[in-house]
Amino acid sequence: MRLWREYVHLPERRLWHDFEWGDTHGDCCGDPLEARALLDVVLQALSARSARELRAFVGRFDAVWNTPVPSYGAD
Repeated sequence: MRLWREYVHLPERRLWHDFEWGDTHGDCCGDPLEARALLDVVLQALSARSARELRAFVGRFDAVWNTPVPSYGAD
């Protein structure tokens, strides 16, 4: 959860760099996209109540990840 939370709050330029070149810190610190995929697996394995509680936390970070980026040239 920590990797995903920290990753979605990174500045946009870092996210773009990771998209273009790959996450260079994934080898030492863990890959946040793999961590998010693992959270999906955990959600499937949990009981309905526990999954609902965890989904509430994960959903907050997913919302940050899915927030549209404002265009920089728009008036």
